[in-house]
Amino acid sequence: MRHYSIWLEKYGKSRDMILGNLQGYKKDIDSVRVNISDKNLISPIAGNDPDIKARMCFVDGGEGMKELLGASIYFIRASALVLDKTGDTVGEKFVRDLDMGIMEYDDYTKERIEFLRSMLEYDVAERCIEEHSPEYVFMDGSLYVNFKKRPVDCDEYILCRKKFTRLLKLAKAKGVHICGVSEDSRSRLFIQFLANKYKMKFPHFMTDSSLLRMISRNTKYRTIEFTPNSKFESNGEANSTLSVSFPSIYLQPTEVSNPLRIDVPDWEKDFDKIINLVMQLSRGSKQYGYPMPLYLAHLDARIEQKHADWSTTQLIHYLSKNDPELYETILRERRHAFRP
Repeated sequence: MRHYSIWLEKYGKSRDMILGNLQGYKKDIDSVRVNISDKNLISPIAGNDPDIKARMCFVDGGEGMKELLGASIYFIRASALVLDKTGDTVGEKFVRDLDMGIMEYDDYTKERIEFLRSMLEYDVAERCIEEHSPEYVFMDGSLYVNFKKRPVDCDEYILCRKKFTRLLKLAKAKGVHICGVSEDSRSRLFIQFLANKYKMKFPHFMTDSSLLRMISRNTKYRTIEFTPNSKFESNGEANSTLSVSFPSIYLQPTEVSNPLRIDVPDWEKDFDKIINLVMQLSRGSKQYGYPMPLYLAHLDARIEQKHADWSTTQLIHYLSKNDPELYETILRERRHAFRP
């Protein structure tokens, strides 16, 4: 180990401080454990319900980005797996879309590309609803959290909210059950709900996932239903508004899986059936405890770095042939690319 003497000196000064902080955290955790012990926040589940026969759609997206001299070339893919379990056999079909482009690099480039990815996912979900008439649409990620993101002053943010509104309205009009499934280890939505309801204080470092791990003791469970405090409101089209909240629960399908947060629009009348369906769909992943069709959609939509690198190289090669002056001025590799 390099700089061994400095390492030992800093270790000797820091270890007692670290231990003291951790002991303070433990006291806070023990206090929370006592205060919530009688709240019945979770209930065990057996997962033995009969199989639900339905036509379902599972949507996810992937993105790749390559920075290029003040600009970003982006690649976005959205995939939906349509799974038909209404008959004796299971039918499967992928619905896909792809987008690529270039945008100037600024402080919000990453967020803008994420908005573009979300919009492509909503477009694919709409296509599935219109063309395949699923009973259920499962979106990767929380319906609530994805649209309580910090507003960004860009056209992509406004358009993304409009497309989200349109998708929700379409699902409601068609009688499609739409829900979000997320595996979020940093969320504090459940903790905020409990803090408001029971006037409790939670350690600032505690997340929903850590709280549930503390009280579940590695059991298969679901939590009580809760609704994050604020509603989502949007002007989806001219003279057309939407106001909706998102009832939520946490579900742990296996003893060792991470808790899944499932949320639905507040007009959903059969939340329990959706929870049972997610539980059934998670059986195929064994101990991983995640809906297998949603994971397959994730794999299909993923854009690996080698895909972005190859595509960018081809674009540069195309420009070098069709506009040599542009290539020489802007895109040609410089000395720093060949540093040892």
